[in-house]
Amino acid sequence: MTEWRSFLREGYTRYSGILMMKPGPVIITQIQEMQETLPANGKRIKEEDLHITLIHQNILNVFKEEMKDIELPDPPPIKIEPRIFQRKSPGKESWAVRIINQGELKDYVRRVMELLGSQNTNPEPERVFHITVGNLTGNPYDSVQ
Repeated sequence: MTEWRSFLREGYTRYSGILMMKPGPVIITQIQEMQETLPANGKRIKEEDLHITLIHQNILNVFKEEMKDIELPDPPPIKIEPRIFQRKSPGKESWAVRIINQGELKDYVRRVMELLGSQNTNPEPERVFHITVGNLTGNPYDSVQ
């Protein structure tokens, strides 16, 4: 998808090893308001780092060439829950907002995998789509996986 098209809709998808969906200004504003409620030890994830991981890089590694050539379909709108939730793992803690329209995003992933010619159109059936809004460092790579 060309970058100018990203300004015409609420959110857009981008391939950068992972397939991610970037939220548009309305969702960014809602997230920034929610970031105000992070606990004292929580650091905000910067606006430019906010995203939904649609397909992990481990799955897309075998489709690198195909990803260069396909035109991604228009993504569904992002609909978020009005509150954040906490995620913990050993040595890590992060806060995220759940995406309400999980089924639409799963369908989008299915369509992309079909375009890539994959036999597995549901590569991560356990994935729960979310946007991480904060963690202990503010570095998005330090979030709970």
